[in-house]
Amino acid sequence: MYFITEQDPNYTVKGSRDPLGFQVLWSEAGRRLIPYLSTVSASVKDFQILCLAFALQKELQIADRDFEPFFLRFEQLMAYTRYMKNPDQGFNGVDKVKKIMTQNPATVKISNSSADQILSNQKAYGIWGKYIRPFKDMKINNTPEFERIYRGKIQSQDDFIRQVMLLKKKSEADTSYVQTEKLKGFCALIDKPGKEEKKLFIDKLLQDTCDNELIRLFTGNPALRQTSNFYVLLDQLSAYSGNSNFISTLKYIKNTEKVLSPLNHVFRYLQTKSYWKFEELENDESIKAWRNTPVTDGFNESSKTLAALLQRSNTDLVKGLILRNEEVSARRNSAPWIRLTSSGIEMNHLEGAFFSKDYYPELQNDNWYFLSSFLSIYKQLN
Repeated sequence: MYFITEQDPNYTVKGSRDPLGFQVLWSEAGRRLIPYLSTVSASVKDFQILCLAFALQKELQIADRDFEPFFLRFEQLMAYTRYMKNPDQGFNGVDKVKKIMTQNPATVKISNSSADQILSNQKAYGIWGKYIRPFKDMKINNTPEFERIYRGKIQSQDDFIRQVMLLKKKSEADTSYVQTEKLKGFCALIDKPGKEEKKLFIDKLLQDTCDNELIRLFTGNPALRQTSNFYVLLDQLSAYSGNSNFISTLKYIKNTEKVLSPLNHVFRYLQTKSYWKFEELENDESIKAWRNTPVTDGFNESSKTLAALLQRSNTDLVKGLILRNEEVSARRNSAPWIRLTSSGIEMNHLEGAFFSKDYYPELQNDNWYFLSSFLSIYKQLN
């Protein structure tokens, strides 16, 4: 039995990028297999930095109300450190850090001021906004080994402790100046996880809902980790597995994408023109070709309704997408993107339009259902 948990803010719609409300549908399907990772929580170093921060909260007795502003300052410190460690490795905020560090400054400024933050909205777009939910859901810091690993790390670094104690003492309006030469000494804190730290991350970050069948298969069958086609990967995973729950979950994910991907391509194709006559729609070869025949076992009524659109005429399919967009827009208190007229449809919103003449719905997908994040974490740990 599956339960739909509280919606993850990392995959809820920000702005108007999801006119058909598909993110909630593919995310729910993905959560049936990968319960905690999101599309934007795929960096082991970002998880390491959160672990260090929570260990410091306990070590330095930082009150909960002060922890968030402290963390934003700490993230800046570790951003300069990770750039010092490997200037070629990307991370959120690297552009700001690189601009500063390429000037070879003797010190770097750290504060909660927007001028010193490494992103336009560091809380939302940095580690806190993207990782705090999965981190807490995984309960990484609620294990005996967590304290042993990270307390040991920070207590072995006297200069590091002194530096973060200064960050702790600063108010949100105050600025700290950190000597860049000292950053080299902090680099070991974010070395590639080994031994006990690696085991902790494997146990917590690489969980699935099917008795950890994913990591078993990726470990035992290295070629799977190189498969780049989404549907081929799902088929290969199913073929290698004897876990019936795992196989049925992959089947559900596969059929969900076989509904959502072609419908998304049709809608985005419609956006490439400001007006379509009904005759044009009905005779359009791309809309005719972008069809699948998914198995809808286990689908809720909303998903079954979407799947049924793929069996309709071009015009009725498009009208179904218009209705879906109207419903989604109404829930967001915004205007629909398409308007029906007596002779066709009028597109009112062109953002996100695209047309791919080489799109084949049986072979190509739009969403990875958190599998890409899982694989990225796996490869970073191995």
